[in-house]
Parts: sequence; structure tokens; C-alpha cells
Amino acid sequence: MNERIKAAREARVLAQNSDTAVLSTISKKLMGYPFGSVSPFMLSAEGQVIFYVSDIAQHARNLSVDNRLSITVFDAAESGDQNTHGRLTLTGNARFLVDESLGELYFQRFPDALSYRNAHDFKFWQMDVEHIRYIGGFGKIFWINPAEWLLPEPQWNSTDALQMIQHMNDDHADACGLILRHQKVEFRNYAGSVKMSSIYPDGFHLIADERSVFIPFETDCVTSGEVRKQLVKMTNAARNVIAA
Repeated sequence: MNERIKAAREARVLAQNSDTAVLSTISKKLMGYPFGSVSPFMLSAEGQVIFYVSDIAQHARNLSVDNRLSITVFDAAESGDQNTHGRLTLTGNARFLVDESLGELYFQRFPDALSYRNAHDFKFWQMDVEHIRYIGGFGKIFWINPAEWLLPEPQWNSTDALQMIQHMNDDHADACGLILRHQKVEFRNYAGSVKMSSIYPDGFHLIADERSVFIPFETDCVTSGEVRKQLVKMTNAARNVIAA
């Protein structure tokens, strides 16, 4: 894997491990000044940005006039120099999602958002990513192009994704727990419940102790069969280590 593709993959993992982002719009009220607001977001399977906001939110009002948008996520330092940690800025043009099939996947990631469905005219938006700026720490600075950032569309739709997630939670919750304990040192001794909340060509989210964690696949998956093979491989590897 070349350096730029590796950086693009690192940037995607950073985005996937971030549940919220700073959304910067062009302010209508402030005559064109940048206006920042914090919002939950998720990525589509390919890597476009999906968010769910009320029409009365200031950033939604701004986007209705000028749809240029920038979102920023970063790996917050618990101590030391923040500049040694990763940060990512994505820019592009936002639009309403007429087809809200991704909505159920969003609610799977953010179940509390279901309560907004009938309040204040919440709508789904998508920002089509056009520019990617990734800084992985000192000396790791990249302008990444969309072809490097985006993944091919997988051979499953949102309904298929929900079925895969439900299957893992209903029949293989123990496997989710094993994978989490194996992949994340901070959860090595975790004994609580673990649920899958997303599936992507390059990985999946697990929720434990009210925290969402992204687990990357070794290789990208295009079909549901490839997803299954990756999950079985990861489960077996986790079982061998944890049982040893």
C-alpha cells in the first residue's frame, strides 16, 4: 500500500472513530463569516458525510443559502501536545437526501436521534467530499483526493447492512465481545455487553459501555460473503489469543 492510500485509510479510521464533528458553514446572519457548530455525523459506505439536523439549526439555515461546508474531526489529546495527534478536514457541497434509506443506518449508530424524527423538521443531509486534508502528526501532512478517500460501492444496500448487523447482535454477540477485547487493549478485561452498530467495506462499529469503537478489517470487503469471512477470521484470532 503506497503512502497516500495508507494516509487515506488512516484518515477514514479517524473519521470513523469520531461520532461528532465541527461543521463550518458560510453564515447568512454574519454576512459571510465562517460559522462553526458541533453535530453528530456518519460516513456512507463509500465515504460521503451524512448528518441529521433541524431546519431551525443555524448551520442548516446557512446551508440553505450557500451549501459549501467544511467538517473537522480530531483525535483529542488527553495530555501533552495536541499537534502530535491526528486531525482531518473534509470539504464539499451539502444537499438534502431525498432518498432517506441511509436513515435507518444512522439511527442504528445514533439511536437517541430517533426521538428527533418528529421534532422541528429534522432532515438528512449529505456532503459529497471534494477535498480532504489529513494531518497524522508531525511530518504526516497530506492533501488527499476523492479517488483515494472514497471506497467502491459495496454489493449490499442499507437493508442488507441492517440484516448483517442484526444477525451479529442476535446470534454472535459473543464474537463481537471477543473481537473488541482482542482489538482494543482498553477493553481487554471488559465483561459487559457488546453490540455491533454499523458495517462498512473497511470495518464496523461496536458499542460497549456507551462508547462507540471502530474496528477496521484487514482488507476491504465488497460482498457480504467477504464480510462474513473477515468476521470469522477475526473471531477465531481473538478466541485463540484470549483463550490462551
